[in-house]
Amino acid sequence: TWGDTHRLAAWRALPDTTSSPAPGPRLSGDHDCVLCTSPVPGVTDRAARGPAARYVWDLADRENSRWAVPHGASGIPGSPHHQDQQHLWLSGDLAPVLTDFDQLTKESHA
Repeated sequence: TWGDTHRLAAWRALPDTTSSPAPGPRLSGDHDCVLCTSPVPGVTDRAARGPAARYVWDLADRENSRWAVPHGASGIPGSPHHQDQQHLWLSGDLAPVLTDFDQLTKESHA
């Protein structure tokens, strides 16, 4: 299938040099579709380019707004939110946008 060879190869500013990278998650689309990602044709099927985020804003009722990012809401490895949206981003689904400060919690890092 497409996803057997077409994998996410996300660029990392500070890559882990202690181990070889595991194959990324399977991808569903190329550069001409809703789930767009872009490998370099003829060179690799591993895609390092894709949307940094997907948003749908309901300007009349912001509680109906949705979003997803390729990995998660936190950029800190080890955080429970480091890859908590990846499954949504890969499938084209979206998570609710929380804007009610009473529902938001602060995450602290050591």
